[in-house]
Amino acid sequence: MEEKLYSIGEVSKLANISIQTLRYYDQIGLFKPSHVDPKTNYRYYKDAQLYYLDIIKSLKYIGVSLEEIKAAQAFTPAELLSFLQQQENVIEKQINRMYEIKQSLYKTKKQMEEQLAIDMLDTVYFKNEETNRILSIHTNELTPYYIPNTYYSSLIKTLEIENSLLSNRYGCIYPYQPYNSLDELHYSHIFTPLITDRYITHLTADMEVKTIPAGRYVCIAFIFEQDTYLVHYQKLYHYIEENALNVVPIVYEIFMPINYSPNKADEFIVELKVKIK
Repeated sequence: MEEKLYSIGEVSKLANISIQTLRYYDQIGLFKPSHVDPKTNYRYYKDAQLYYLDIIKSLKYIGVSLEEIKAAQAFTPAELLSFLQQQENVIEKQINRMYEIKQSLYKTKKQMEEQLAIDMLDTVYFKNEETNRILSIHTNELTPYYIPNTYYSSLIKTLEIENSLLSNRYGCIYPYQPYNSLDELHYSHIFTPLITDRYITHLTADMEVKTIPAGRYVCIAFIFEQDTYLVHYQKLYHYIEENALNVVPIVYEIFMPINYSPNKADEFIVELKVKIK
């Protein structure tokens, strides 16, 4: 019994693939018709060929390139199994990457929501914090007057080497104690929040991954100006002392940008927070 032949239009309907795509597959040698009428140049396909078209569609569905599919057509069953295992590894990495992106979007949105929730500038307030991982650089010479961009550049470079996502926030850590002048205030660490759970391996000698612990914090937020920084810190300090709050003697300073345009003047909200024991 003679095997039935299908026109390119019939194959297009049966396989749900456009005629244009079938012609292109023929052109690149990926899926050629079993017969071409020399008079009309019409393409015809055997019934059994539809099986091979299903393989092409399946591999394309999981993201395999047409070039790789063409190479896979020559594989033995064992080689095809190994190839599929490799594709599974690729897809697993893509899934992990998408999870990281989703995680970073969640944390970035949460940061923005927290920033927008600050409706009491220049006033002491309380809030509860989750644990936050940070990438920090140890320092002992910097003050609110002077933070060279090289410190932030080092943090950015490390995260880029790690192929990790960057936060739009930076911060500093310094001891909680009375200050009469900003010249007395020296940062112990400069940091940026980590917005994924990725393990950081390429750390310089002065760099470490730390955590800002979860808990209840007493805070103050204000528009950053060097001339008023100390006034706001002293307001927070006096509130803690006057109310005899038992606190961990560490101040976390967070810089939050108000605008994101390079054509506008730099403007930041600064939040100072101290953990209550």
